[in-house]
Amino acid sequence: MLADLYILQKPRLKAEGGGLVPLASRDEVVRFFRTMNTRADRDGADVLHGPGIRVEMPPMQDPVMQLTLTVTEDELFHILFFGTANEPRGRLLRATIERGWRFFDPVRAEYVPPYHDPDDDDDDGDDRRFGSDDDDE
Repeated sequence: MLADLYILQKPRLKAEGGGLVPLASRDEVVRFFRTMNTRADRDGADVLHGPGIRVEMPPMQDPVMQLTLTVTEDELFHILFFGTANEPRGRLLRATIERGWRFFDPVRAEYVPPYHDPDDDDDDGDDRRFGSDDDDE
């Protein structure tokens, strides 16, 4: 099941200190989304509109640390994300994964597709995913 809202982030491996690293500069983010036919109504705007999605960047943040992607039309987003019968992954999903960007579903508190940090592999069988709040053990 698809979420209605995602936070696009670039997680840093725990071995490198954890947290997030910038997605890209504002200009690079805008250029990236133009390749997905997603643009602002006017130059310099914080909101981009595209097929099945609305992308919101934090005002005046450069580089962009994370952004909000809202699904505005399920069927179009499904094609962008999951692709078609001839395309195993959608253009948006492939392009974001290539850049190390990940879709975080804030309702389920998980990455889609799942993000696995190799530092979570340890001998005690703990299989927590990046972003877990269970780090106070």
